[in-house]
Amino acid sequence: MHKQTQIFKNRYIDSVSLMSLAAKVKKQDGIDEVVIAMATDMNKAIINQVGLGVPTLEQTGVNDLVIGVIAQSDERVSEAFDFIQEQLSGKTKKNTASTSEKVYSSIDDVLEDGVQPTVALISIPGQFAAREAMQALKNNMDVMIFSDNMTLEEEVALKQYAFEHQRLVMGPDCGTAVLNGVGLCFANEVRRGDIGIVAASGTGSQEVMVQIDRLGGGITDAIGTGGRDLSLAVNGLMMREGLRRLAEDDHTKVIVCVSKPPAPQVKALMLETCRAIAKPIVICFLGNKEKQEDEGHLHFASSLYEAAYKAVSYSTQPTKPLPPFKTPQIQGLKSIPNQFIVGLYCGGTLCYEALDQCSPLGLIKSNLHHNEHASHDVDGLSHVLLDLGDDEFTNGRPHPMIEPSLRHDWILKAASQETTRVILLDFVLGYGAHPQAVEESIETLKEAFVLAQQRPFDIVAYVCATENDKQGLESSVQALEAIGVKVAHSNLEACAMVASMVSEGV
Repeated sequence: MHKQTQIFKNRYIDSVSLMSLAAKVKKQDGIDEVVIAMATDMNKAIINQVGLGVPTLEQTGVNDLVIGVIAQSDERVSEAFDFIQEQLSGKTKKNTASTSEKVYSSIDDVLEDGVQPTVALISIPGQFAAREAMQALKNNMDVMIFSDNMTLEEEVALKQYAFEHQRLVMGPDCGTAVLNGVGLCFANEVRRGDIGIVAASGTGSQEVMVQIDRLGGGITDAIGTGGRDLSLAVNGLMMREGLRRLAEDDHTKVIVCVSKPPAPQVKALMLETCRAIAKPIVICFLGNKEKQEDEGHLHFASSLYEAAYKAVSYSTQPTKPLPPFKTPQIQGLKSIPNQFIVGLYCGGTLCYEALDQCSPLGLIKSNLHHNEHASHDVDGLSHVLLDLGDDEFTNGRPHPMIEPSLRHDWILKAASQETTRVILLDFVLGYGAHPQAVEESIETLKEAFVLAQQRPFDIVAYVCATENDKQGLESSVQALEAIGVKVAHSNLEACAMVASMVSEGV
């Protein structure tokens, strides 16, 4: 084994760029392991775990860059480092080249140049993000915070200031937004229309906008709030500010709200805000066990697809007739012993929706549970739905939406277990996602079918994308179907398909 680790002091590069680069290097011949990451405590633990730790690692801090490579020869290690440095310096050259786009090193530089931006996108170490976000807010910018590891107290302070000054703080850990037709971070290419979205979930927002587009509707904006916004501490400040924005926007005729069930007091405050808006509002509290009846212009949905469907039904600009709405029937099914679903999700909200929709089947283990049913592995003893994009799987590694190969070993492990009846997958395409997300997984899926060829076995997939996403919705679906994967039209339909495979009517 040949390896090398280098530390670069005070050289910060955002995590998405580093993850993408690490994924490229890992695919090169002769490379066994690669880590390109900032020296956070969690990343340092991973670096030591994979055998790339060095004595000086403990003296590093979050602004220091660590590059480590394990390869089959010293020559391959050296070549990998040359490639990494070339890519990183190429990024710098590109950024500093004389182009029509100016590059600034701070918010102060931007303001001193006489520029007045309307949005600041912040992706820096979490402990510095609040300071930069507050500076942007005080200079009349909305803020999208991709960074995580911000304290709850910092989030509350930022959002309280923003709410009082009618500004937006999307995040922290906000991965999806579309503002004035421009996708930020992970987003899909959707047509413009008259439906506005405000969501406390990234892939939940993507699923709604994708289904709106497929049903013939379009969106004005998709505002993200960050997952903690509807907690009691944050009090739904940005959900309420997002609602105010969309209510005052003349182009927005219909509003969709998406979140997990809020704290009861926050839910009451949010509904009070919605009642005061004279526009149709579709509300989807994913996982809400209390059936909520429609109330005047407030319409409730139990799934992301239903939320999109209802929104398009109230839109003034649909481009085609709506098909009849069909509710997949999962209630009343009885699980067959030792016939299990293994869901391996990239999208956390899509995984959460699957947990909710498949709950009639009985015990389902998941890393999204925080009780005795929590699971972080595929054990072959029960239904399991894993969010592989959760921090526990992605710290120091790319998100599976960026690097699909991180899911491959999980797929093969599930296929090799005799009790796995069906594997459930999502492929989230669009901006920020891997340019060939489906193609990268085809050989692994073929191998999975071979491993399970002696028993009843299926793979069900859902591709969250529109016809205009650069990866190609139609070609992605065709590639999956060509090898025997059953492809659903929505995450909701995918849940119904897998439920029917492991159950019988009663």
